[in-house]
Amino acid sequence: MVTVLRPLSTSELLDRTFHLYRNHFVLFVGITALPQVAVLALRLGYAYVVLPRYLEGRTAPVILVVLANFIAIEIAHAATVMAVSNLHMDREASIESAYAAATSTLPRVVGISLTLVVVPILITATIAIIVGAIAMAVALGLGSGPAIHVGLIFLVFAIIFLLPLRWWLAWSLVVPVTVLEGGGLRTSMRRSKNLTQGSRGRIFLVYLLIALLTWVISILFQFPFFVTAGIRVFRHPATVGPFARVLQAAGAFFSASLLGPLLTIAFTLIYYDQRVRKEGFDLQLMMSALEGGAPNAAVAPAS
Repeated sequence: MVTVLRPLSTSELLDRTFHLYRNHFVLFVGITALPQVAVLALRLGYAYVVLPRYLEGRTAPVILVVLANFIAIEIAHAATVMAVSNLHMDREASIESAYAAATSTLPRVVGISLTLVVVPILITATIAIIVGAIAMAVALGLGSGPAIHVGLIFLVFAIIFLLPLRWWLAWSLVVPVTVLEGGGLRTSMRRSKNLTQGSRGRIFLVYLLIALLTWVISILFQFPFFVTAGIRVFRHPATVGPFARVLQAAGAFFSASLLGPLLTIAFTLIYYDQRVRKEGFDLQLMMSALEGGAPNAAVAPAS
């Protein structure tokens, strides 16, 4: 029988998130840490071996680290979704089973996630440039008062932040949908948009609270790096020594491993909660149990 068979309030959803994380700490940290080991090795190689000799001040290694970290995060997201799903459906969950179940979806998850990050940014930047140019031309015709300048800045920033935020909230359940239901980019986007309809304010609140918590604790993990590097990290990043960069890499590894699962756990629970609210997912499970079917059969989307 599933642990929760009713719609959850925001506070209950957060409580359930931290309850799962606390009671299965080793499971979730292990899932997240595995791909982060490769990123840590890359950061250490960049900081201690490559940087001082060959690539001082170049951006290519930084881009490589950022891309590797993104892929590692998405791989861990897919496996974490499977682990949360198993626990939520009262099935056994382990690091091995989570990755085994998510393996076939990993390329799709990485590709879809990358697309949904890059495309909104490109579209928003293009719209902001066009709107900014038109608004500037209008402002030149009306004059150059402070009120007009403030209005232009507000308009451009509203486009830059609000437009992609609207899309990202609508697509916030794409990874759980892709991992648990299958489907390609358009199918997962459409499915996530339907599931999040009417609940995006709550999703934003959950994201904001967990993101703030993650940011604060990440700063604490990075604190030894800032103490060692001092003010140089802000004025001349290229002069920061290898030891300080090793501390930074270690801090990034531990913060990503320890805090990375939280948002994925929350969004996977939101996925199930939205299905309960919109599709009677709890009734599907009860009917499946009465008919003697496996709980997996109820995971498929309602037609």
